[in-house]
Amino acid sequence: MQIIINMNYTYSLFAHFRHLWRGILPIFTGIVISLTNVCAQDEPTTFHASLCDSTQATIAGSHRFATVKGWCGYLPTSIHTQATVVPTVHQQPAGSFSFWFSPLEDLDFYPDKPMGSTPPPHYFPLLSDVPPTQPLAEVSYGLYWTAGYPQFLGKFKAGSVWGIMDYGLAPFVYAEHLPLRRGNWYHVTLTWDKPKQQLRLYVNGVRMGFLDQAGNFDPVPDTLFVGNPMMVMRDLTFTSEVPTEDEVRDFYQNNRPKQNELADEDIAKAVFVYEKPPLNLKRDSSWQETYTCDFTKPEDVDTWLFQSGDKFRDKFELQTSDEGLLIRTPDIIDTESRMYLWSPRTFSGDLWLEFDFQVVSDQGLALVAICASGPRGEDFTQDYGITKTGSMQFMLDDIRDYHWEFMRRVEVMRTDVETQYVAKNPWHWRMHYSVFPRLEQNQWHRLRLVKIGNRLHGSINGETIFDVEDDASLNNGPVLSLGRIGIRQMYNTAMRYRNLVVYSKP
Repeated sequence: MQIIINMNYTYSLFAHFRHLWRGILPIFTGIVISLTNVCAQDEPTTFHASLCDSTQATIAGSHRFATVKGWCGYLPTSIHTQATVVPTVHQQPAGSFSFWFSPLEDLDFYPDKPMGSTPPPHYFPLLSDVPPTQPLAEVSYGLYWTAGYPQFLGKFKAGSVWGIMDYGLAPFVYAEHLPLRRGNWYHVTLTWDKPKQQLRLYVNGVRMGFLDQAGNFDPVPDTLFVGNPMMVMRDLTFTSEVPTEDEVRDFYQNNRPKQNELADEDIAKAVFVYEKPPLNLKRDSSWQETYTCDFTKPEDVDTWLFQSGDKFRDKFELQTSDEGLLIRTPDIIDTESRMYLWSPRTFSGDLWLEFDFQVVSDQGLALVAICASGPRGEDFTQDYGITKTGSMQFMLDDIRDYHWEFMRRVEVMRTDVETQYVAKNPWHWRMHYSVFPRLEQNQWHRLRLVKIGNRLHGSINGETIFDVEDDASLNNGPVLSLGRIGIRQMYNTAMRYRNLVVYSKP
């Protein structure tokens, strides 16, 4: 069979349809533009629920609308009560949510002690994509307060916070320290900009947390759950706008409730630098020099005990020179890209430790530990050998120690200042948190850590960082008085050390 194509007819037909299309195209384009405009108009840019009634929120279960200092808000009276909202605007690639809340009790740090089969007594969800009875690991979108560390955290991914952060970029933003005062109101604003990988967390007009390397966001759920029986909430607002820091500050100042001083003072102490009294004692003749190490020769380091896992062991750099000991850890985010360096001997009694350090890297974290021993005061390096891990969990859970994180530039922490953190392990007892002016890089600084009886005093360049006391009667273990000294660095950290000296009292 032969097929013959009439080219004249084909061209004529094409011309006809081309003419017809020119007439239809403007109409079709207008329809598309109109539909686009309708969609744009229908796309919500703001969602608001006053939470002084059930408008814009669906509440199932026992609850009441409580009044604190003249302000009303929503308060569930059962852990099984479910108040839900469907804001939609929270699914935008950038935006913010804000609300006010007031705690019914004074709340601060306390140990995580399980209470049978009831919900964890240290975890208080305020906004979440799962019911309040569900564990924290199930939350993929929300914000909660906890009596642990960190105390106030915005979460955009399901799973364990540290299990995710220890191995890569994570979408979390938090305030490390936020005690809560009964009868005070707290205004919270959390902003996100996923294309820019930015998260910001503000409390009472002050930026307490930020992250500029947020990644691996989970899909955003439709429905969100609001509230817990410990906190009154009001004025939940979502918007597709990302307010500036000045706008957040001005909003709080213009709407600040009266008699909110205690809340604002707590936040200021955690965010701003305050000068503290100097050490009120001098090292007299009763102190004896018991150990020194210049860290300038290979043999100086050979006597110290290096601890890390095998996974990246060949990627750590420990190099001595006239400038001191350079320690550089791998830039790989992993629990085993971190390390410990333990002193050649143990020390007991009162301790006076000093050394010079130099911050070489832009990022990272460095800490010093004292009184590091086994569960019963034994030398853990002798009785159990050097554990093959660089994980922080070893210091937090497997040995006893006081540790001071004096250089902290992790991607989820503030970098405009040096945040300072002191804890007692394995009781997870947070003894101090504050901020210090940012340390100059490639400049020598002098660290001093003194332990006298139950008192711990830490300073950098002679300026007091903390002056705290331990207490064996507070159900947080004994006052520690013996063990090794340790230096620890996490991933992506480069530091120099020199002129380490230890004084003790016989």
